[in-house]
Amino acid sequence: MAQAQAVCAAGGAKARPYDQAVQHTRKAAEAVLSRGGAESCLRGKLTNALLGLSASCEAAGQSNRLCQLADQAVVQLNWTLPFMDSTSRQLLDLSASGRSGQGQASAL
Repeated sequence: MAQAQAVCAAGGAKARPYDQAVQHTRKAAEAVLSRGGAESCLRGKLTNALLGLSASCEAAGQSNRLCQLADQAVVQLNWTLPFMDSTSRQLLDLSASGRSGQGQASAL
């Protein structure tokens, strides 16, 4: 268990350029849905990605649905797997459909 904690330890969220933050968040969402790691690591990965997206949205002056979802999710307590799955699906849907405010669909 201690080894898994050491492997998934990460730093704080950073405000990246908006498009990069969206891509980073998509990767975290895909990891959650594919169960690509321990639950605690997935929770941390998604949390950090959403915090970073929220910061990037603010820095870029974005207030679209994707940014609103990030802002709502980061204040949620008790991130269960069903909550993480639902949030991840919404993130992928919004970013893939072009409704994120990017002007084009995100592709990995």
